[in-house]
Amino acid sequence: MAADPSVFNNPTAGFQLTKPTDWIYVTAAQNMDNIKAMKLNDEEFHAAMQKYATAPLVAMTKFPEPFDDVNPSFKVNLKPYGGLKGKPPQEIISLVVPQIQKKFKNFVLVQPPLEVEVSGIKSAYARMNYTMEIPDGRTFPTTSELWIVPHGDYFFIIGAGTRQDEKTGSREEIQNILKTVKIEQ
Repeated sequence: MAADPSVFNNPTAGFQLTKPTDWIYVTAAQNMDNIKAMKLNDEEFHAAMQKYATAPLVAMTKFPEPFDDVNPSFKVNLKPYGGLKGKPPQEIISLVVPQIQKKFKNFVLVQPPLEVEVSGIKSAYARMNYTMEIPDGRTFPTTSELWIVPHGDYFFIIGAGTRQDEKTGSREEIQNILKTVKIEQ
């Protein structure tokens, strides 16, 4: 019997999740195209994002790209702690949020960093709203959700994006994906 294509499993990272059947996996190249398509306040930061962005462990969107609005997305990256080793997840997420705040217009921290559990692991969560601007000048009211999940010498950064008004997809859909995450300890 063939493996279920909606189950993403990376045994090396000890990570598994289930993609909603109507969502689409995003390739590393498509992910980079999405980064390039954003218009940020700071052009130097945008250039650095493109240069240093690492391919996600897994990324998915609700709709095929190109999509002419905020396409609900869910992405997982695995990062080494480096100089952050020993820092609690809430402290790490508190370092990430100001970087996002500087780059997007109309930034509002809706949910300051708080402790949550992801796959039974003490993690951190924050939610922010901002205006995403694309090169043609159009803007979209966007909500980003971020989770930091410790994992040995690494941590997972789980990010999700939706429209603030949830017209194209709901944060409940994001929560349902998050509930399927299984991380080996």
